[in-house]
Amino acid sequence: MSNHSDHHGEARDRGGLSRRGFLGASAAGLAAGTLAGSGLAGTALAEDFEGGYRRPRRGRRVLIKGGVVLTMDPTIGDFERADVLIDGSKIVSVRPNIRASAQVVDARGMIVMPGFVDTHHHQYETIQRANNADGNLQWAGANPVWPQEGYGTVVQSIWTTGRIQIGDDVIWDLGRSPYEPEDNYISELVASISGINQGVTTGVDTSQSSHSPAHTDAMIEGLMDSGRRSLFVYSAGRSDTPGYEFPGSIGDSTRGLGRLRAQWFNSDDQLVTLGHGGGPPDGWRLARHFGAVIVNHNNSDGTNIIQNADLLGPDIEQIHCARFVPEAYRLCADNGVHVSIAVAIEMQMGHGTPPFQQCLDVGILPSLSADVDTNMTPDMFTLMRSGFTLQRALLHARALAGETNLPPLLTCDQVLEMATIAGAVSAGLGDKVGTLTPGKEADIIMLNARALNSWPLNNAPGSVVTMMDTSNVETVFIGGRLRKWRGKLVGVPVNRLLDQIEAARDRVLARIQSVPIPIDGLNSAPGYTPRLLASCCSDGPHNIGRYDARP
Repeated sequence: MSNHSDHHGEARDRGGLSRRGFLGASAAGLAAGTLAGSGLAGTALAEDFEGGYRRPRRGRRVLIKGGVVLTMDPTIGDFERADVLIDGSKIVSVRPNIRASAQVVDARGMIVMPGFVDTHHHQYETIQRANNADGNLQWAGANPVWPQEGYGTVVQSIWTTGRIQIGDDVIWDLGRSPYEPEDNYISELVASISGINQGVTTGVDTSQSSHSPAHTDAMIEGLMDSGRRSLFVYSAGRSDTPGYEFPGSIGDSTRGLGRLRAQWFNSDDQLVTLGHGGGPPDGWRLARHFGAVIVNHNNSDGTNIIQNADLLGPDIEQIHCARFVPEAYRLCADNGVHVSIAVAIEMQMGHGTPPFQQCLDVGILPSLSADVDTNMTPDMFTLMRSGFTLQRALLHARALAGETNLPPLLTCDQVLEMATIAGAVSAGLGDKVGTLTPGKEADIIMLNARALNSWPLNNAPGSVVTMMDTSNVETVFIGGRLRKWRGKLVGVPVNRLLDQIEAARDRVLARIQSVPIPIDGLNSAPGYTPRLLASCCSDGPHNIGRYDARP
């Protein structure tokens, strides 16, 4: 088996979807059609797609010319008008008036900047999009108790583990996860390609669906086949599944994290890299033994940070952190620990107030993350605006209450740093991406500023953060490869993908519905069915209902 990001896997899933080169098989044919009439047909850019997802050949040069360039690198600065020269997969020069023998891409009217980085996204849940939009974090054994629908009861219990448990009592059990490996694969593939379409060139996948080695491998294949840069964070699954191997052990390269390192990640020079979701102290030691980035969810008060202070370091990302005591924030700052804030989800689901100010007060610039498609869009424009407005709203409230000597308000430029370089460093990729720095990988997005929602352009960072949306993502390069051109994904059979993910949703639901849930309240007959036209999670009385027309 191949051990690098060009590997597409040999498996064919039970639903008939070939996991080998799902996109690559269509790439050569679609590239010419996508680029036809663009001035690029038959050029080196189109040739990128003839051999699947190989790296661009060295010596193939692309010159992005005449755009507003936000490098996110203070040593280089930003430019009202400049050029970016790519050689193969690398950025080689950023400055005005570059003259080079290269394929020219006209960037007039565009903002050219590093691709966005999402530092926490449960991509296996893509088949569950918006099924918990009104839901909170409720767990079956918590208060309020089952059968209230929420992320814990529906997404994690019904869809993910196939088991509902209250205390020690299991009240519903499929005996397995409803997900098969092919369902993991298509969820990862669609989530990653959707990210490319939205300008998110790097994602940190925290999928908790490693029910078996086959489930894990399918997720990795989906990430690799997408052609997007990703950190795969090895996480737990249903532990009674035959062959269950999470997390592995130090010195063992045949199971768990050690197997993944040996089989899939034996090179650091690939688009998909390895992380680990195990907690301290054993999980951190295991991750470091196999050279994996440490990524943990942390909804606690930070006691585990304080108790493991001697193990803290810059290879650790902590997610959420809204309930930390002040000492935990200080320890993270002093030891270079990164914080990922899933701002929209945290406000919507009840994790606590997103801790932007607590992080900024100790010198941590947090990154931004999507978390779950079950409750909220993962697009970075929503995340940037949510963080920007929340931090400012909270400080404005303090000022209106009479407080003085307040911290500074967030700026749009800082928010762009959160969405790019802060995310890249958090994912262990700061030496490769996150800024338009010569020598780094060419993960570049071109945002159309000459559009109805953003023109005329008066301030570039402000336009990206406060004006734009995903429709402005015009062109995307990842590692020098053209992935989106003039608003269209290149080499992606979109309708086929949509058919496949719908089929996966239906398969998973059929398995769920095969064993009736023994509690009323879920509109289930038999089992669980998402509600297409009503609230998933809010059937009780409301003081204000639907709007009634009044004189």
